[in-house]
Amino acid sequence: MQHVFDFLGPPTNRDRLFFCVMPDEAAGGRVMRLGDHIFLQHRLDGSRLRRDRLHMSLHHVGDYPHLPSKAVYAARLAARAVMLAPFDIWLRAVHSFEPAPHRQNRRPLVLLGDGGEALMMLFRTLGAAMLRNGLKAAATITPHVTLSYGPQPVPTQLIKPIRFQARDFVLIRSRLGLTQYDVIDRWPLGT
Repeated sequence: MQHVFDFLGPPTNRDRLFFCVMPDEAAGGRVMRLGDHIFLQHRLDGSRLRRDRLHMSLHHVGDYPHLPSKAVYAARLAARAVMLAPFDIWLRAVHSFEPAPHRQNRRPLVLLGDGGEALMMLFRTLGAAMLRNGLKAAATITPHVTLSYGPQPVPTQLIKPIRFQARDFVLIRSRLGLTQYDVIDRWPLGT
């Protein structure tokens, strides 16, 4: 009886859980104004990220049909293990990533970032704590903040750097397909 509805296929993933750093209000405003300029300069099409969705991803926890409380619990345990001081992040260049093979019209346009050794320490410390708590963790990171998704590539170019201070990091639940982020929890740095 258990397999009667197998013809429906596996449930689609509706929830994504990930850790990130979010720019403060002032830096977010500068990122949005720069995005406006780049869109005009290159006559771009595509979907722009809203100000409240700007972030620099640290680790992807997982995609789920329904958000499991045990994944949230394990992620919270991992985050509590991080003890680092606040640090500066610099966004220094515009760059287009290659799109996923099945999404050719959704090429990510990003601002490449640099947080020095402090950002790498946050990435490694959080990743190690995730592994200890039964979660997967990424092996590498390309620090960036996504501006938009669209079909046209933009050549890599330096920008006037945008600085913001990472004062905390956040666990986000993204409702896939709805462009909605819910902050699950936030951990201050330096306490």
